[in-house]
Amino acid sequence: MVETYPAHGDEAAIRAINAAWLDAVRNKKVGTLFAHYDPEVVLFDVMPPTEHRGIEAYRQLLESWFSHAVGPIHFEVAQWQLTLAGELAFSHSVNTVRNTSPDGQSRGATVRATVCYRKTEGRWRVVHEHASVPMALAPC
Repeated sequence: MVETYPAHGDEAAIRAINAAWLDAVRNKKVGTLFAHYDPEVVLFDVMPPTEHRGIEAYRQLLESWFSHAVGPIHFEVAQWQLTLAGELAFSHSVNTVRNTSPDGQSRGATVRATVCYRKTEGRWRVVHEHASVPMALAPC
């Protein structure tokens, strides 16, 4: 039997950040995405360019992605785990992402994600995101 407990305090705050982010991505609401981000957030992504520094760079990445997706984005989060340690926290998950391109093609991927949070002035903010995709290397 697996017992579950309601989230309280810091965990609840971080869960709320993730829920707001997920809603904003699924519905392509760029304007609400960055309310919980540090202005100097660093993102390592799977698509080139693979490094983005600051909210404006991240905004440009998402605007480009959203402009190439027809309708809402299908984004499911699995295996989400959170570790809290004082004023720092991180979560990791395995995500399934799908959308339809303007020419009607369905595109999708399984993406692993790690998100790092820092609590400053009593408020949690995302300071780093790292996305990766599993890949098999050919023998050398």
